[in-house]
Amino acid sequence: MAGKFLSRGALVHLIKSQERTNAIQKRDRLTQHPVRTTVCGCSDPDCGGWHTILTEKNVPTEDECRSILQHEKAKRKA
Repeated sequence: MAGKFLSRGALVHLIKSQERTNAIQKRDRLTQHPVRTTVCGCSDPDCGGWHTILTEKNVPTEDECRSILQHEKAKRKA
């Protein structure tokens, strides 16, 4: 495991993983799906984890986000 804070090598690994995942997302037209960072916890100090495209979920549209925010705001006020 990288420890409490990620080492420089682990950060570089995560950034490269994010860049590769973004390229795959654009190439396969999966931009409507969210991306999650997965930390593996292995003993390699230069391993930060990887990014996973969640194809079973969709990112909400602008109108859906607006209605979700209005609903949450009304719930907090009540």
